[in-house]
Amino acid sequence: MSDFSIPGVSSKYNTDKMIEDLMKLERVPLTRAEERIETFELQKRNWQEINRGLARVQDSAKKLFGFENPFMERLAVSGDESILGASASREAVEETRSVLVKKVARADRFLSDSLDNDFRVAKGTYGFSIGDREFSFSYNGGTLADFAATLQRRSNGLIRSSVVKNTPSTQVLMIEGTRTGSSNTISFLEDSQSLALDAGILKQAAAGSLTVEPTTETVRTPAGAVSGSAAISEGKLVLEPQTRRELQFSPPIRPEAGFMLEFTVEIEKLPEDEYVPPEPPSGPASPDPGGVTLDDVTVRNFGTDPALPSWSPPPPPEKTLDMNILSLRQSGSSVRLPTLRDQEGTQTVQVPLEPGSGSIQALIVDNINTHRRVSVSAVRFYDPDSRGDLEPKNPVATASDAVIAVDGIEVIRESNEIDDVIQGVTLDLRRPGDQAIDLEITPDRKTAKDSIIEFVGYYNQLISQINIYTSRDETVVNELDYLSDDEREQALEKLGLFQGETSLTQMKNRLQRIMMDPYTTRSGSELALLAQIGISTNSRTGGALRASRLRGYLEIDEASLDKALESRLESVKDLFGYDSDGDLIVDQGAAVSIDNYIRPYVQTGGIIAYKTSAIDGQIDRTNREIVNLERSLERKEQQLRREYGMMEGALQQLEDNSRSLESFNNRNQD
Repeated sequence: MSDFSIPGVSSKYNTDKMIEDLMKLERVPLTRAEERIETFELQKRNWQEINRGLARVQDSAKKLFGFENPFMERLAVSGDESILGASASREAVEETRSVLVKKVARADRFLSDSLDNDFRVAKGTYGFSIGDREFSFSYNGGTLADFAATLQRRSNGLIRSSVVKNTPSTQVLMIEGTRTGSSNTISFLEDSQSLALDAGILKQAAAGSLTVEPTTETVRTPAGAVSGSAAISEGKLVLEPQTRRELQFSPPIRPEAGFMLEFTVEIEKLPEDEYVPPEPPSGPASPDPGGVTLDDVTVRNFGTDPALPSWSPPPPPEKTLDMNILSLRQSGSSVRLPTLRDQEGTQTVQVPLEPGSGSIQALIVDNINTHRRVSVSAVRFYDPDSRGDLEPKNPVATASDAVIAVDGIEVIRESNEIDDVIQGVTLDLRRPGDQAIDLEITPDRKTAKDSIIEFVGYYNQLISQINIYTSRDETVVNELDYLSDDEREQALEKLGLFQGETSLTQMKNRLQRIMMDPYTTRSGSELALLAQIGISTNSRTGGALRASRLRGYLEIDEASLDKALESRLESVKDLFGYDSDGDLIVDQGAAVSIDNYIRPYVQTGGIIAYKTSAIDGQIDRTNREIVNLERSLERKEQQLRREYGMMEGALQQLEDNSRSLESFNNRNQD
């Protein structure tokens, strides 16, 4: 039974091993085709890696000359960051400004009296307003903490409220506005007013505000002043150029603690027409000399003709522009008010009043300008802390404007972030200060330096890629001491992958030439090479020649670069990108040349895309070849198994016949 076999299924002649050995030889073309696929895919991945390296160099080059190049970035450096912070945009002008922070803008922040822990808020409709926004909500009654949470949730971000336990048995309600500025006061409406009085947030105000209207009784012309031309229209006192008027306060105002004088000023710029001289004077008029008449004959007397002096027209009036035109008459003295901004439109003037500083008799407006019309209206004295007939009882802070002086010019704003006073600069007011702070606007040299270093770093990475792909010398990998062990192993696998690829060698040579070429700058020949700002191959140092420095890598002498950025920033900018013909298009410079050279390689349908597309074609053809080879091998293996099965069957038949003959002979002998 051990000799039993089925041809084609089991074999005692080991035909499976023979078929397998034969098929190994037949599979050699298939194995080679599969190896070519791996090679093609490896080449494609590495061409894509080169493409990414080129794209990184191109992107970093564009940053050095494009619209957002770092040489236009600005820094705002404050002399005291605890008082004034600032940030500068690219539109900022390089300069130094003086800023005095007199007041910072604040929001209303009120506390209640100490309330028992069992204090409850009654059911009702609670309304609040802050500035020009108003809201209300229905409340079913509850604890103080529940009411504070509901108020904050229903205020749409306008109010913050919380409850603090100031003692084990009492609590305090805090209500705070989220908007700063005197126009953003919190008002208590509907049932909120009763709650505020009951909880000790508000109390009855001691005095109200006083409004002074410009009328013929309150406006007068000061003695000895040029009368000019003024009018009262729609509640405004309108002063034509070179006109002075006083708005009288009768009786005089005696400032209370915390009171404010506020009024609105409107500036209108008038056209500056060409000067037309007046006509010359006609001179004295002579009386009629008369005559004598006799018998209808009249003889006229000779008239007199006085000699007149020669006449020259007066010179044109001198143009005057001075917005320091406001003052108060206080206790017989003149007190200057803040200088106005010379801009058309309305502006609000707020003057804090000090109690005990004397009574105020009048507001003086001296429009000494020749081409400005000035209007004054809405003059009032008021307590900024009051809320109608009420005022805060326990104010932590009250809504007020920020007041600063920039180069001596007073500016009032509602917010502590002010971006419309210094061009391209946003001021961040943090606390008041006693002295003016120098705010220096300078170029952001650190960002420019970092961008240059990034560009050189990506350039060196690209050069190292090209060196690895085109060389079989392991030294080009070993000299890159910044590589990790895994990166070094991967680099060794890529070594010489594109050896003989002339396009990469030409690319490297062209990149090196671009980085060594001279370029036009506004400094001329004094600064025309990257080496002059510390960027070079530096292949020889101290007389010793290093092979790694001959491979095209760039080095940066930071001291030289820092010095160039400090003293010749514009020329350094020109080295990377310069508009040589004034057409507002940057057309010269190292970064521009790098961008122009790399673009054909990395653009859609470019050189790298063409190479990877060609490899894709080779992969497709080889895959089709593999499919055909696999089908052919399958047919070949089936044929071999069929033939070897037939051979085994024939051999088996022969053996069976041999055994039959042997058995027949044995029986005959017996």
